[in-house]
Amino acid sequence: EKVSASGQDLGGEMMFGKRVGFSGTPSDLLPEELGQCHYDEGVDGQIIHFLTSESIVSSRILGAEWSVVKVLSDIATANPPFHVLLDCGALVTGLSNYDV
Repeated sequence: EKVSASGQDLGGEMMFGKRVGFSGTPSDLLPEELGQCHYDEGVDGQIIHFLTSESIVSSRILGAEWSVVKVLSDIATANPPFHVLLDCGALVTGLSNYDV
C-alpha cells in the first residue's frame, strides 16, 4: 500500500498530537489548528533566489528511455550524493513506499 497525506494531514492533529514546527509553502491551506499562515516579507524572493542559484541547485534532463526505477537508482547511487529530490511526486508513481 502507498501512504499518502496532504499538508493539512501532516501538520494537523490527525497525524501527531504535538508538533514542534511545520514548514511548507505559505498558504491558507494549513490545518485550522495551526492558525493563519504568516511569513516574513521577502521570503518568496529568497526561495526563488535559492531555487535558481546554480551554486545550490542542479537539474538533469532525462533521456527518452528513462524509468522511475532508473531515476531512483541514479539518485541512490549518486556520488556526490543528492540532498533533496524536489517535487517528484507526479514522477514517482506506481511504487509503494517500501519499493521507493
